[in-house]
Amino acid sequence: MPRPIDRIQRLMTSARGWARSYHPLRSTEASYVILIVSVGILGGLVGLLYQLGLKIFQLAYFASNESILDIAEGLTWQRRLIAPAAGAFVAAMVIRYGLRETGGEGMAEIMEAVVLKEKLLRVRRALWKGLSSLIAIGSGGSIGREGPMVQISAAAAGRIAEMMRLSAERRRILIGCGVAAGMAAAYHAPIGAALFVMEVIIGNFAMEIFGPLVIASVVATLVSHGVLGGPIYHVPELSLVSAWEFVPYVGLGIACALIGRLFIAVMSGTTWAFGKLPAPHWLRATLGGLGVGAIAIWVPHVWGNGYEGVNLALTGEMPVQLLAWALAGKMVASALSIGSGSSGGVFTATLFLGATFGGLVGSAAHSLWPGLTAPPAAYALVGMSGLLAATTHAPIMSTLMVFEMSLNYNLILPVLICSGVAALISRAIRRDSIYTERLRQRGVDIDLAIEETALSSIHCADVMWANPPTVTAHTPLRTLLDKFLHMKGEGIHVVEEDRRYVGLIDVHDLLAATEQKALEQLLIAGDLAREVPHVKGTDPVSAVTEKFWFLEHGELPVLSDDDPPRFLGVVTRRDVLRAFDKEVLQRKLMTVRYAGGGQSGTPPGRARRGGILDLPVEFAIEELPVPASLVGSTLTELDLPHKYLLTALALKPANGATAEMIPPPIDRALSQGDRLVLVGKRQDLARFAQA
Repeated sequence: MPRPIDRIQRLMTSARGWARSYHPLRSTEASYVILIVSVGILGGLVGLLYQLGLKIFQLAYFASNESILDIAEGLTWQRRLIAPAAGAFVAAMVIRYGLRETGGEGMAEIMEAVVLKEKLLRVRRALWKGLSSLIAIGSGGSIGREGPMVQISAAAAGRIAEMMRLSAERRRILIGCGVAAGMAAAYHAPIGAALFVMEVIIGNFAMEIFGPLVIASVVATLVSHGVLGGPIYHVPELSLVSAWEFVPYVGLGIACALIGRLFIAVMSGTTWAFGKLPAPHWLRATLGGLGVGAIAIWVPHVWGNGYEGVNLALTGEMPVQLLAWALAGKMVASALSIGSGSSGGVFTATLFLGATFGGLVGSAAHSLWPGLTAPPAAYALVGMSGLLAATTHAPIMSTLMVFEMSLNYNLILPVLICSGVAALISRAIRRDSIYTERLRQRGVDIDLAIEETALSSIHCADVMWANPPTVTAHTPLRTLLDKFLHMKGEGIHVVEEDRRYVGLIDVHDLLAATEQKALEQLLIAGDLAREVPHVKGTDPVSAVTEKFWFLEHGELPVLSDDDPPRFLGVVTRRDVLRAFDKEVLQRKLMTVRYAGGGQSGTPPGRARRGGILDLPVEFAIEELPVPASLVGSTLTELDLPHKYLLTALALKPANGATAEMIPPPIDRALSQGDRLVLVGKRQDLARFAQA
């Protein structure tokens, strides 16, 4: 008799086979929308189940179904000290024995999968990390539940995209839909969640991305809102008291930028300090939990997400002294939890810091000018948006997210001003956000990758040359020669008077025709024109560059969507490079060329490099053999960016039958004798070589 687990495995195998064979589900737009809606439903269900799991765990751990703040306030100081440490230890053991690794990066993993496309999100990995986060949060860890909710939803969306064998672009969008659905389920903010993905994760506001994100986040909100109902924060009626009040709101934005940079610095410093600690991961996590417990002895508000503390600040129930202690305590407690390896989010912690800091500023302003300023609760709400914008560098998302969570429109102008000022100053101080700081420490320039994706939002119609030199099909050969003599370029386009496109005449074809003296009086432009690939005005520039790879000449005709298509102009390599330079890299291009190692003059084990290579002194590029202990693994399983802090540039197969692979395939099992070209710090390269 087959076991239940065997039946489940057979059902999953059958489902995967059906998905691979059912081509209409991958090809039609209607089916694509069905997948987006399915991801939204899945994200909403993940949110509901995760919150239910938290309640069940807290009931089992503390024998209480009250809020985490009420639980903390009802415990003795000894239990406040020990509870987060014990939970962090168990959470670390879950990661250690469930995944055989240390804690992950959370949102950084998703950014690598969506933007850099160097990482595959795995549902199994996300579930184990979600369970670890649930234990850490439920026992008092100072991290947010939105992190695991988003990661599980994104991993599930990525798995669906793999099963349906969607294109790389649609897979990226579907993972973004998973992120948006998870955020929307956590905060009941569908538009803010969609903008979070567009502004923070993808860095692209193209409509073909915005539509799916909104659909998924709205569906997820409907699912979670239908069960939980209402906004997650309770905000009283607040409004702008006077026009003069914009002055303290601008000051709040400036101060939020500084506090936000301080929070990021504390997070980075704590992570660095725990990383240098000569102790196993479980011990570091336990020490971090112990630190959170020590703070909670005096400030229990630092436990968990911080939803309860935010609500107290928004309703004005926190005295000034408690606001100050809660601000400092939550900043350090969140840094201890994340820095010691606990897996969770920092989004809600940022909202907590913004609410408490805004409340402090509002208390000071209201005590100085009581008749001209709103109550401190108004500044707490505005401060949430300001600090969120300062840490994420996403003022639009921050504004709409806070508005949707509070449903208070009266303060939209102060929220806009504060968010804009905070984001502008924070990015001027340092361009890394709270989500890209860790990636930058590993040598990953996520901003550059995000900027490159903006090419997909630049269309041929935006950069094309609308009035290039053209001739009709009946133009004589002699006239063609005269026209070539008075123009620049290597070809001329043949277009009929009704703008119907005929083809391109290459200068080499024209010169060859002039050598046929007997045919000189007979040949016309239509005889010499040849068909060439074309693009449409709505095509993104990123698609045009691929067509240029297979062409000798440097321009392509741009045709309309009409039937028959009409000639609109041409797009040249120069136009594409100009758009790339202006809109994407902003004149900060860096050229890196890798040429294989092993030639004469190249040190053993070191890859020879050509071109211009701008690496810090402590970094290097080396060609290393795959260690015997790693043979049989794929790059996805090795997870080089996280386990070894390295990036693979190329793979040299052992048998030599296959040419050098640039970039290396992430799903190919490594063989004995394979060699990897890796970039990273020298000590990390040495650690990989000894693996």
